[in-house]
Amino acid sequence: MKITNVCATEDYRLLIDFEEGNQVIFNMQRMVETLPYQRLKNPDTFKSVRFEDKAVYWEPPDGKPEIVPIRFTVDSILFTLR
Repeated sequence: MKITNVCATEDYRLLIDFEEGNQVIFNMQRMVETLPYQRLKNPDTFKSVRFEDKAVYWEPPDGKPEIVPIRFTVDSILFTLR
């Protein structure tokens, strides 16, 4: 299942479109309150989400590699939605 588009909303949700025409809403409201994802609480940072075939991610703030990059695969997103 490939991602074709991702749109970040004002209320910390991702609208993720897939090639088969399906769409899911990935609610990250609680996640942005936790330490690993706290930098996404900045609305501009959250809206800078990017995607590739099977994952959504955010670039590191200073362009340098992060120890734990913020990245979600399709499998992890679908597992969370269960």
